[in-house]
Amino acid sequence: MEAKNTGCFHAAIYLRLSKEDGDVASGNKQESNSISNQKELILDFLKDKPDISVVSIRTDDGYSGVNFDRPEFQKMMEDVKKGIINCIVVKDLSRFGRNYIDAGRYIEKIFPALGVRFIAVTDNYDSCCDQGSQDIIIAFKNLINDSYLRDLSTKIRSHLAVKRKNGEFIGNFAVYGYLKEEENRNHLVVDPFAAEIVKDIFRMKLEGMSPRTIADKLNSAHVLSPMEYKKSLGINYETGFKTGQQAMWSPNAVTRILTNRIYTGVLEQGKRTTPNYKIKSTEKVAPNEWVRVENSHEPIIDDVYFDIVQNLLGRDTRQSQTIKETYPLCGLVFCGDCGAPMLRKTNLGRVRDGQENPKRYVYYMCKNGRKSGGCTSHRIREDELINVVFEELKSHIRNVLDMKDALEKIDVAHTQEFRVKKFMRRLEKKEEERMKAEKLKLELYEDLKEGLIDREEYQSFRSEFNKRITDAEDAIRIYQEEIEKAKDYKSGICEWMNYFKKYQNIEYLSRSVASIFINRVMVYEKKRIRIVFNFEERMVDACEYLNSADTEKIAN
Repeated sequence: MEAKNTGCFHAAIYLRLSKEDGDVASGNKQESNSISNQKELILDFLKDKPDISVVSIRTDDGYSGVNFDRPEFQKMMEDVKKGIINCIVVKDLSRFGRNYIDAGRYIEKIFPALGVRFIAVTDNYDSCCDQGSQDIIIAFKNLINDSYLRDLSTKIRSHLAVKRKNGEFIGNFAVYGYLKEEENRNHLVVDPFAAEIVKDIFRMKLEGMSPRTIADKLNSAHVLSPMEYKKSLGINYETGFKTGQQAMWSPNAVTRILTNRIYTGVLEQGKRTTPNYKIKSTEKVAPNEWVRVENSHEPIIDDVYFDIVQNLLGRDTRQSQTIKETYPLCGLVFCGDCGAPMLRKTNLGRVRDGQENPKRYVYYMCKNGRKSGGCTSHRIREDELINVVFEELKSHIRNVLDMKDALEKIDVAHTQEFRVKKFMRRLEKKEEERMKAEKLKLELYEDLKEGLIDREEYQSFRSEFNKRITDAEDAIRIYQEEIEKAKDYKSGICEWMNYFKKYQNIEYLSRSVASIFINRVMVYEKKRIRIVFNFEERMVDACEYLNSADTEKIAN
């Protein structure tokens, strides 16, 4: 709007409506504060003010009054500095801002210093008039506006905390692979297309590909990155990770997907927070304080598969430059003597008569073997190692499937009782540890008084006992939750064994099979081999369960 030449004051009308006011967040118009109502009220007020001409109308729609870092407000202040305007008109002080200190600083110091007339219509405030006691009233109104925002922030935080505990998704945008349900925007539903990409990403990692290789494959196949995919669905989504005209898949984007437990049906929220309602910068929350709700939505990846991938992340899975498949045992072979990863080496033999190419010899050796005193340089040929591992794996699969047959014959009620007793034993153990630490902590003061320890030792021991108590209390809380889950436990003690059933007829050792079943292969001197299989904790539980069932049968 162009400035009129009549009048002494060139004014900017400032309008603001925040998400907290309800208009933007929920779509429920609060007409007293709506942008159109503010504008109409101010223009009507200025009709009989010939000394004021309107130069511009600045609108911050969807911005909180907690601070003055708002785009249109900053543009208005630039106009003030350039001398384009010397008057600011708002509906009321709350539309100007709700920060008591900053609002007062602008009204009492900055505007007078810049020669700016400030008018708040419904608060009957005009800085050109002799306010007298009105200045004190204005200060109180700013304080009330600040208090209102603090109370509103507390209510919103409490409301969001309840939603998190109820397993309701409160993010602005659904994570890649999911969509917000139309009828319930706080519930996630699987997006069939993106979910298949997520499954492909986990599969490629299981095959030994690095996040960089996975990202390159997705980009080569012209698969839209999460940001571009959201845009293709008509979602107004922006991110700070975009570096070019079109956001591409990056190793970080792949890693974020591979490490996000939301794909197992677990909703983890409250990972970041703001210190208070006036500070918008976020800070990380300790993992033990996250709000975690299981089975809040349909999983894309089962938890067994997810845990296997977590074990693989960070391991050395470098690929051959000529062969596009990761070697079966890459990143899984370790020295049994020093624990260091074993290196895969290739040697070329001599070209013999009648041969076109030399024979290749591939073997694994300890990487510390060549270091002085590091370890012995024991080694084993790759084909020999693969044969041994393959035979051991087939035998292991048969044993697990035999155990599965035995487990499926046991009554479900016994399963529940077994799990409850198991966690009760662990709970009682932690209770004993907590009580012991508390007793020792109480005795510390007596030791200090008697001179057995000095104050520095007292503080050190006290901190250590406090840590033991806290750790025990955390474990107790977890076991209490597990006991409640166990009471409703219907089946599943051998569900993880379905992986073994799927691969009971394997004909060779592929990379994906090795990743699923093998945690690491330990190679000792004289080619002695020990295989550490995945699912070891579950195997121990299953064995205890079978033993308890057999004991009960004998007793009866």
